[in-house]
Amino acid sequence: MLLDLLTEVEKIKNQDGKSIMSSANDKNINEIRKWISSNSSENSGVFEYEAFLKKVNGLEFNGLVIYNANQYDKNNGFIEANEIWQENEWEGNYLFFGDSNTSWYCLDIDKHTFLELDKPSGDIVEEYSSFEEMITEALKSVL
Repeated sequence: MLLDLLTEVEKIKNQDGKSIMSSANDKNINEIRKWISSNSSENSGVFEYEAFLKKVNGLEFNGLVIYNANQYDKNNGFIEANEIWQENEWEGNYLFFGDSNTSWYCLDIDKHTFLELDKPSGDIVEEYSSFEEMITEALKSVL
């Protein structure tokens, strides 16, 4: 299902002469892995995100942003975004994978649950069993 949605986004982007189907390089993926290891005890949900990055190095579409693996990307990079969001006073311990105009998409590290959080309140909107399910629903919401 996720691949079908990414293909649909790719077709739309191709109309503008753009493509989303470029993978992150191994060096940047390893940097994310190191950052997560040093800033979080959670690694289980990250493997699906790494698989996503090997297909698509982040995504910006209709207000939805899935963070890319590019180091020092202050706008949409995974590490930079997490450093910014983690400065906030959250009720939970989160790893952020993306956001939209109305939501954040993250992993609750303590509960091992993927979540959509309301922007700006931080209230839980929806719980997901996997990264793929979360991103699939996020893409459906903007297509």
